[in-house]
Amino acid sequence: MQKTKRHIFSRAWNALLRWAQKKILTIFFLVVLLVSSLIVLWPRMFVLVPAGNIGVIYRPLSQGVDLGFVLREGAYLILPWNKVTQYTVQIQLKELHLELMTSDLLKTNVTVSFQFEANPNTLPLLHKYVGVDYLEKLIIPQVIKVTREKVAQLNSRMAYTGDIGQVASDIAITTDNLLIQQLSPPGLSNVRLIRVSSVQLTSVLYPPFVQAAIDNKVVESEIAEAYKFKIQASRLEAERKVIEATGIRDFQNIVNEGMTENYLRFRGIQATEELAKSSNAKTLIFGSGPSGLPLVLGNAVDNAPPGAIGGTVIQDPLKQPVMQSTESSQTKKNAVTKDVPAKGGATKDVQPQESPTNEPPAPAAAVPIKK
Repeated sequence: MQKTKRHIFSRAWNALLRWAQKKILTIFFLVVLLVSSLIVLWPRMFVLVPAGNIGVIYRPLSQGVDLGFVLREGAYLILPWNKVTQYTVQIQLKELHLELMTSDLLKTNVTVSFQFEANPNTLPLLHKYVGVDYLEKLIIPQVIKVTREKVAQLNSRMAYTGDIGQVASDIAITTDNLLIQQLSPPGLSNVRLIRVSSVQLTSVLYPPFVQAAIDNKVVESEIAEAYKFKIQASRLEAERKVIEATGIRDFQNIVNEGMTENYLRFRGIQATEELAKSSNAKTLIFGSGPSGLPLVLGNAVDNAPPGAIGGTVIQDPLKQPVMQSTESSQTKKNAVTKDVPAKGGATKDVQPQESPTNEPPAPAAAVPIKK
């Protein structure tokens, strides 16, 4: 039995070889054609869906867009006549620069940034009824429309307030609702094809002269606010000075009650003793009257006026101090001259002559001493 099977297989193999030898050229062309077709059609047959993307299949020979099947992330082999269109389902960002008009008829340059994403569950419907350019067809017109309406309700002052944040939130909510209500596929209602998740008004710029005026207004407002604090600080400083003056007055009243004549004399003596302890040359000036205290002047030689050494300083009320002899005029009146022998040998008493001028009483003598 086994020999029979082996014999049959050998006969079939030999017949195939004889046929191949006869059709060798035809087989070669078929192999070349198949390999060439694979090389050419491989990019259309092999589909790689990267992360964050979903593929929608279009079958031209059957039902068109396949509404019930999508290609998730991964590698796939499809028929070469089918076509796969990939959509990203990641959150995307778009920025628009618009020139709008505020409620006070002021042209404003507004920069609008918004985030959007496609709904992965309705991508076949989006591909069938809108297409890959859904951003330009659906989202941008709606965002511009809603932004223009909202900015037209604002005046120029609101651009620098917190109201602009509320306006951006209203734009996002209104745009998203419009995309659901007005742009649903035929025969369907409330179908979310895409979603606008957030809108920001990143920049609001006015014409240069208006911008400068607003900036100056803000600066002046801050300066006026600073003056309030300066006035408050000045008021507190005035209160501080009143309190300080009151304290000084109370201090003086308390001190004056104990400031007796004996206490002042005692303090003068202490001050004189402290001055006298110095090793420098000094001049003692004794005050007039029984209660006059001595005054110590350092460096008598250096401090005395010219000609004051060995003399007495006389104070003229109308002139500068003048110097006179150390001996007072009273001493001269009482002095008796000694006998002077005359030529003739006789002696005679000479009475002192009174000064023809009326001299003022001599002040205390300036006597240089050294400790």
